[in-house]
Amino acid sequence: MDVTVEDVAACKKRLSITIPREEIEQKFNERFNELEREALVPGFRPGRAPRRLIEKRFRDAVAEEVRAKLVSEGFEKAIDEQKLDVIGEPEIDPEKIELPDEGAMTFSIDLEVRPQFDLPADYSAIAVDQVERPQVTDETVARGLDRLRKQHGRIDPLPEGGEARENDLVSCGLTIQAGDVMVVDHQNVRLPVAAIAIEGIRLNNLPDLLKGAKAGDVRTAAITIGDDADNEDVRGKAAELRVKVDTIARVALPDDAALLAAVDYEDMDSLRASLRRQQEAQSDNAFRRAQETAVQDWLLAAVPFDLPEDLAKRHANRLLQRQLVDLQYRGIPVEEIEKRMADIRGASTERAARDLKLHFILDAIAKKEKIEATDAEVDARLRFIAVQYGRKEDRVREEMAAEGTLDSLRGQILEDKVLRMLLEKPAAKAEPADAAADTQATAETDPATPPPDEGPADATDGTEAT
Repeated sequence: MDVTVEDVAACKKRLSITIPREEIEQKFNERFNELEREALVPGFRPGRAPRRLIEKRFRDAVAEEVRAKLVSEGFEKAIDEQKLDVIGEPEIDPEKIELPDEGAMTFSIDLEVRPQFDLPADYSAIAVDQVERPQVTDETVARGLDRLRKQHGRIDPLPEGGEARENDLVSCGLTIQAGDVMVVDHQNVRLPVAAIAIEGIRLNNLPDLLKGAKAGDVRTAAITIGDDADNEDVRGKAAELRVKVDTIARVALPDDAALLAAVDYEDMDSLRASLRRQQEAQSDNAFRRAQETAVQDWLLAAVPFDLPEDLAKRHANRLLQRQLVDLQYRGIPVEEIEKRMADIRGASTERAARDLKLHFILDAIAKKEKIEATDAEVDARLRFIAVQYGRKEDRVREEMAAEGTLDSLRGQILEDKVLRMLLEKPAAKAEPADAAADTQATAETDPATPPPDEGPADATDGTEAT
């Protein structure tokens, strides 16, 4: 058998395999020898039919078997000889491969192979020492307490003639028109008297526009649509913002006694101490994630390589479908999803490339460092998942096995172990890694007591409040 390998794209090779006539005839002879012993031919006892009759009667069927066997064995032998690390299963259609009556059999197979790259000789340059830990202070605890108080606040409608003030909630109709184009038209939405964004359009002047407004008032303002607007055609254009106020409501915050009763604490000192502990735990988690992100960013910059194109597309499509299902589950209108499709697809493609590159790099480090995910670790992770969902471990295992996600779980454990190993290595002082962004706000969030709904428009309306 003769094999030639050709590079046809990044991480994609074409195997051209030629099987000599001698091997083809050998396969035919082996199969006909078997049929001579076992074939049932009318008029002859088993094993007594003439060879020429066996060959004539079963020639077409044997040819199909021989062709499929030669393709399968030839491919496996070629992979072994060329030491190719194949990703996934190549698409082989034996029906498109011709088995000639004379001469050698030649066919080609395109396949994706694992990217080849050099790992850094030293991991100590990873600048995890530059990642800042989110600080928990009296101020962050106070802000957490304010959010908790708002969460348990009471929304009361204002009496007739009441005037809106900052952080009130107004039910209204809102339009944004640029020339003849109605860019935004939302009716019966609830908005906070605060700076928000609607369909990517920042409305920083909304508080000033609505302060002092009464039910029935119509307020207008001239705005310039920014570059973040979802509708690319109106970016940078002048527009009119129009708000017709229907009703106004105000959040009445509970006093200390009412708040303590609502959250079941004896005194404010105990509540503040609990908030601090929760924020410190979240600070630790945010710090760890920021360190892991710094490691990942460093590896991606230090180990550049091209991805298998088809694999990257398949992974991006899976991520895209997953994100679309999630948006639909959250009640985002189909029209809104379609408007954002280009951004969603771009984000999925970018994330897919990052995920795949990290997978290949971390897997290579695991092999180099002889790191493995043991069965005991997989069992422990399965038990944790089962406890989180209140289900039996055996049932979770069966479902994951049926879905084909057990291997993914083992892979995740392996990658977690590699990241932990890299974080535990002594780190040299190096250039800062930009991985700690936005962690201060994360530390202030109380996972057990999320901030209350301060009145952005309903999700089904497509309005974003920030």
